[in-house]
Amino acid sequence: MSSSSSAPSSSKPHNAPLNIPAGNSPITPDSGPIKADENLTGDTLDDLKKALKRIRPKEDFENIGKIPCARNSLLYGIAGGTGLGAVRFLGSRRPWAAANWAVGSFIIISGFQWEMCNRARRKELAQMRAITERYPHRHISKLKQQGSDWVPPPTSDGVNGGMTST
Repeated sequence: MSSSSSAPSSSKPHNAPLNIPAGNSPITPDSGPIKADENLTGDTLDDLKKALKRIRPKEDFENIGKIPCARNSLLYGIAGGTGLGAVRFLGSRRPWAAANWAVGSFIIISGFQWEMCNRARRKELAQMRAITERYPHRHISKLKQQGSDWVPPPTSDGVNGGMTST
C-alpha cells in the first residue's frame, strides 16, 4: 500500500462512487453529463454517421471482461443457445433450423440475463449509496484513516454510536 492511497481525498464529489473495501477498486461510476458533440442534431443521416464512428469493435471485444454483467450473460447465452440448438437438431435433424434456434435462443437468453444482472446491480448500488449517506462515519476507508482510537459520533439520542464508555 502506498502512502498516497491512505491520505484523505477532499476533492471527491458528494455522490462519488463507492470503493470496494477488499481491493479498494472503484465501482463503475454513473455516466457524466452529455457532451456537446453527443447531442442529436435532428438530421437522421448525420446522427447515424456520428453514431457509427463511435463504434470500435476491436476495443470493445478486448475490454468485454471489464463490462459489468457481460461475462455471465454471455456464458448463460452460449450454454442455453448450444443446449436448445442441440435439442432442436436431435428432434428435427435439420441443421439450419437448429442453428437458427441456437442463435435466437443465445440472443434472448443473453439479453434477459444481462437485464436481470444490471437490475440487481442498480439495486445494490442504490442500497450502498443509501447506507453510506445514512452512516457516513461507518465506511471502512474512513475507519482506516482515523485509526484505532476513533470513537463514532453521537447519535440523535446522544449516545456514542450506541456503545457505552467504560
